[in-house]
Amino acid sequence: STQIQGILKGMYDTFTGDLEKANAEEADSQKAFEELMATKQKELETLQATLEQQKADDASKLKKLAESEELQDNTKTQLEADEKFFAETKDGCKVKATEWNDRSRLRTMELQGVSKAVEILTNEDAQKIFQASTSTFVQLSAITHRASSQRRNSVYQKLAGLARRYHNFSMTQLAAHLRDSGHFDKVIGSIDQMMEVLRKEEQSDIEHRDRCQNAGDKNKNDLVDLEHAIETTTKKIEQFSSDIERLGDEIEVLDASIAKTKGEMKEALELRNQDVANFKQELKDDAAAIELVEKAAVAVKKFYEKNGIPLSLLTKGQDVPEEDDDAEPEYSIDKDKAPETSWSGGGYGGRRSETGGVVSMLGMIKEDLEKEMKTGRADDAEAQQMYESLRATMQESLDAALGSKVTTEKELAETKSEKAAAEESLAQKNADQAAEKDLKDAIYSDCSWVATHFDSRRTKRRAELEGLAEAKSYLAGIAAGEDV
Repeated sequence: STQIQGILKGMYDTFTGDLEKANAEEADSQKAFEELMATKQKELETLQATLEQQKADDASKLKKLAESEELQDNTKTQLEADEKFFAETKDGCKVKATEWNDRSRLRTMELQGVSKAVEILTNEDAQKIFQASTSTFVQLSAITHRASSQRRNSVYQKLAGLARRYHNFSMTQLAAHLRDSGHFDKVIGSIDQMMEVLRKEEQSDIEHRDRCQNAGDKNKNDLVDLEHAIETTTKKIEQFSSDIERLGDEIEVLDASIAKTKGEMKEALELRNQDVANFKQELKDDAAAIELVEKAAVAVKKFYEKNGIPLSLLTKGQDVPEEDDDAEPEYSIDKDKAPETSWSGGGYGGRRSETGGVVSMLGMIKEDLEKEMKTGRADDAEAQQMYESLRATMQESLDAALGSKVTTEKELAETKSEKAAAEESLAQKNADQAAEKDLKDAIYSDCSWVATHFDSRRTKRRAELEGLAEAKSYLAGIAAGEDV
């Protein structure tokens, strides 16, 4: 009996300790679960904020795409209008160039014809013919002139006057040459050469002016286009830099979230493994306790079965006399007389009342242990289901974060590539702008005189041509009437 009580007390102490340990572990698990749920809630809020940011970025990109497409359509329309205007202008210029060439060619042919006519009328054969043809006229009077030097002086004075009126230095040189040599034909030939040179200068100035105007207009338009392109590309690069910084921050947040989720998954797995190990140990301990209880019950029953004594559990109110081997004998007054005992006969029936209660208690303990094992298995199955659900949620969150990271890294790489292309384009546009500015300086150096001196040069050249033409006509008239 004392041994059984010791066993039961040890079992009670073990069960109490296991219960306290299980309560402490349950509290720790509950606390860990609450912390994990709080962390997951924060991660959910972070991912929702990231999703909202992604949606906002998507809307911004869609808006930017629409604006770019609208700008592209407007640019295409403007390009078509510019190409049409350029084609019309080009056709008009071709027509004007053809008309100008025709006018120049006809004018040159006209001048050549006049020059040829003058040459025909003023050569020696023509003068002889004109001189011979005068013999058919009746001479009414005669005026005797001095030597040809007097005519040269008269012609010199005329040419000098024309030179002063037209401010023509070349004509002054011709007058001096005529005064010294007296050859009208050579002077007329020199005038023709001078007029040809002036006409070539006129054509060269016109071509230079047109070339300068076309080059200047093109250079101006190219500079405006390059400035606009540089400004637009610079804004794009700034936007790319901002996007790269934002995407880098998002990747850092995702990396932290991924690392945290992996750590929590590892921690949850370790906690679950620990719980499983504890559960298995508890099952092992309960099975061992059941085995001990069964052994104890068998040991108790063995005595009664071996001696054929029925084992029954007394009900409340029953009074069955039992033999007490430990009872002290009671002595009568006469010490020499044998004491009376509480039992009689040689048979021993055992302490069935107490023994039956112990066996019944052991059976209840066994049932409690089996029930505890069944409840433990159900709790472990429920805990396993909760762990798998939690792990699936965390895995889903991890997969979503990994997918977002891959998408963000791809977008970051594309943005960096676009930024590099934009920077390369910007460098090329800056180089083109510098080249256009150099071209502008070169055009100014070559064409600045067109704006300030073209009209004056043209006016003076026309005056000079008019003076030369008048001098030539005068000389031609003098040469024709020299012997009259």
